[in-house]
Parts: sequence; C-alpha cells; structure tokens
Amino acid sequence: MSTSDNAAVEPGMQATTGAVRLPQKLGYGIGAIAYSLPYQIMASFFLFFVTAILKVPPTIAGTIVAISVFWDAITDPWIGALSDRTRSARFGRRHQFLLLGGIGTALGSWFLWSISPQTDMVTKIVLLLIAVLFTKTMNTFYGAPYYALGGTISRDYDVRSSLQGWRAAFHVIGMILALVGTQIVFFRSTPEFPRGQLNPAAYPATGIAVAVITVLVALIAYALIPKDHGDEDTAGGQAPGALLQVQAALSNKSFRAILLVIFIIEVSFQITVSLGTHVNTFTYHLTGPQMGILGLSLLGMSVISQPFWVFMCRRFEKRSALILGMLLGLVGFVGMPWAHVGLGWLPIDAPSTVLTLSLFSMVAGIGNGAFMSIPFSMVADATDEGRLDTDHQQEGLYFGLYTFAYKLGISVSVFIGGILLRLIGFVSGASEQSAQTAYLLAIAPTWLLMLATPVILWAIMGYRIDRKKHALTLAMLDEKSGKA
Repeated sequence: MSTSDNAAVEPGMQATTGAVRLPQKLGYGIGAIAYSLPYQIMASFFLFFVTAILKVPPTIAGTIVAISVFWDAITDPWIGALSDRTRSARFGRRHQFLLLGGIGTALGSWFLWSISPQTDMVTKIVLLLIAVLFTKTMNTFYGAPYYALGGTISRDYDVRSSLQGWRAAFHVIGMILALVGTQIVFFRSTPEFPRGQLNPAAYPATGIAVAVITVLVALIAYALIPKDHGDEDTAGGQAPGALLQVQAALSNKSFRAILLVIFIIEVSFQITVSLGTHVNTFTYHLTGPQMGILGLSLLGMSVISQPFWVFMCRRFEKRSALILGMLLGLVGFVGMPWAHVGLGWLPIDAPSTVLTLSLFSMVAGIGNGAFMSIPFSMVADATDEGRLDTDHQQEGLYFGLYTFAYKLGISVSVFIGGILLRLIGFVSGASEQSAQTAYLLAIAPTWLLMLATPVILWAIMGYRIDRKKHALTLAMLDEKSGKA
C-alpha cells in the first residue's frame, strides 16, 4: 500500500491508499471553517449575548444552551449514519449534505444574532430556542458528513494525521475569525460602549458576516473535496438497524475510550470557554481588541503547533501525543487564573496584563492544538477496526458518535456554567460584578479541571490502536475484500 502524500487521487473516487493531493488536502482543510466559524461564535458568545445583552436570567440561558447542544449532539450519529447510507452518482455519499448544511447554517446564524433586546422576555426565549436549534441542526448536516470524509480520503495511519492537521489548522482559523475577528471588527470600543462586547448593535452585524463566510466556504469545500462513492461492504446486503450499528460501534474498546476522553475533556475544559467572555470582561477588565489578542495567542498557537503534533504522532504514537497535549493545556488553562487571581503573582489591570495572559494562552494553545487534530485521526483508525468486525463502512456513524460525545460534554459543561453563574452571584445585565464574583469567575472552573485530570489520563490509556495494529487491520480488510 502506498503511503505517498503526493500521488494523485482522482476526483470522485474513494481513496483507499495514503495518496492525497495538495489541493484535496487544502479543500478538506478549508471546509472546516464553514463548521467552526458559526459553531465557535455560538460557543463563545451565545451565553454572554443572552445574559448580558438580551438580559435573560442565567439559569434560563444556561438551560437553553444545554437543550440546544444536547439536541445538536443526538442528531450527529443519525445524520452521520444517514450519509453512510446515501448513494448518489452525482454527489456521492456526503457532498449534498455539505450544500444543505452550509446554506442552512448561514441562514440560522443571520437570524439568531438579529434577535432584538427590545423583544419581550417570553418571545425572546422562544425565538432563541428556535433559532439556536435550527442553526445547530444545519451545522450538524454539514459537520457530521464533513468529518466522515476525513476518514475516507485516505486509510494510511500517518497520512490521516497529516490530513487532520490540515483540518485542524483551518478549524482554528475559523475560530480565530470567530473570536479575534469579531472582537476587533465588531466589538470595537465606542464612547457609549468602551467595552464593545456590551454594544447590542455589534451582534446583528456579526451574524451577517458569519452567514456570508459560511456559504462561500461550503461551496469551496464542495468543489475541492473528493467525492466519497464508498467501497462495497464486504458483507453485502443491507446494513443492520441503527441501534445495532450503534451497539457494534460501541463494542470497539478503543473507540469507547476516545469517546470517554472527549466527553470528560469537554465537560471540564469547555467551562473556561463558555465563561471566557465573562472572565475577560469582569475579572480581567479587557476590551474587545484586548480579548482578540488573547484569543489570537491561544488559537494562533493551535494552528502553528499542528506540524509539531503530526511529528509527535509519527514519533511517539497518537495516544502519547494526546497525553502531552492535555498536560500542556492544563498548565495554560489552570496556570493563567491562578497566577493572576488565585495567587496574585501577576497583576491585573496593569499594562503588562495582556502580555502575561497571552503567554499562558500560548501554552494552552499548543495543548489545544493536539485535541484539534489527533482524536479525529484516532477515530478514523477505529472505523477500520469497526469495519473489520461488522463488514460495513460506517465513517459517518463513528464520527457522528464522536461529535455526539463532544457536544454532550459541551451541553453538560454549559449547563454547569449557567448554574455556576448563579451560585457565584453573577448579575445579568450589570456593567460590573462584585469582587467575589469576579474572583470566582476565574478560579471556580479550574477546580473541575484539576479533578478531571486523573480520570482523563485513565480513559486515554484505554485506546490501544497503534501503527502496527492498524497496519494489521488494513491487511485483514484487504484480504477480506480480495485486494491482498
């Protein structure tokens, strides 16, 4: 089996070797922006938008977000499996979903961020729930099949790491557009709103920009990513029912391990993301552009670190690289609030504050970079083991279950975040918070991170696929299909 990164793969053909052309890697990478940009905008600003701009009580806001993310999560396996079963001479198994999901996500984003603060409370709550459910459903119609394509373009163990590195880099570029671009362009300081993130007029403009970029990127991805026409299933005939497919996937021990890892990671780490704007606004007293610098330091290192993580996967296996990434992320995400707030080693409200915060963000960004790419490559390898056991090609289901675990973790995290805001005394709509609330906004999430660390390490050790085991799996698959 060839492992060349540069040999040609004809458009519209299922790639069964490591051969992936640069334009196809680029197309797959760019496609991540249409998923990550609208998703990250919601993940980072929705709770702040709902509580600080629309003035919805924190518990209700957290419940809306948790419901939407849970709904988003349970649709992933279904839509992924649907793309596995779809057959089209023109679109293959996935590309029609890229078009539908991209356009739908754009429309939902435009509507969501245009909800007015002047609307009465009951109507606001109803509109928010409808808008966020629609937007996230369309985002899943794009995202689940898109991720599945990352498992079908190449079967090669190391090329998959490279391919996911490209996807992760552009995924983070989408996050940079969401976080840094929004804060610099739309959250600019004005005489009326020195902290531009408190300006209600900034959010409708953000929604329009997200909609336009999402549509354009989805069209580029549609044009450049090779269509997945699929291999014939070894067993032939109809695939088993949905419940049996899920049960078969979950019987894969390594796949179960990576699901558990990402769930716990999101429950513990995502609180720092969902409350990040609150912390930066009310604890560190940052302006929109200053938050942009902080976000750029984290996300920029997530992009820059991708070649490092590809190298680490080749040198030390994927599981070991992921453990290193988690430890680096922990140093950054926990060290930042404790150094500035918990222990008072570094000042806040000082000219040097943005710099010292950014240094911790850079360390966290390197660790974050590992989780942007490595788990997806691990899931792709697990799909091959699953096919060996079931004789059915189910990348969509596997990646759908992975994103289900990912989003379920976020749902739990955001729900906890809403409760946490209430417990620490956060006042919705207030331009300032008490000193105790500002302190707990920064410190309380770190307690969960530290408690979760040993559990995450234990879960990672359950992933047992390495380069040699994967090569044996591919050989056995080829033997079954008569390619040996």
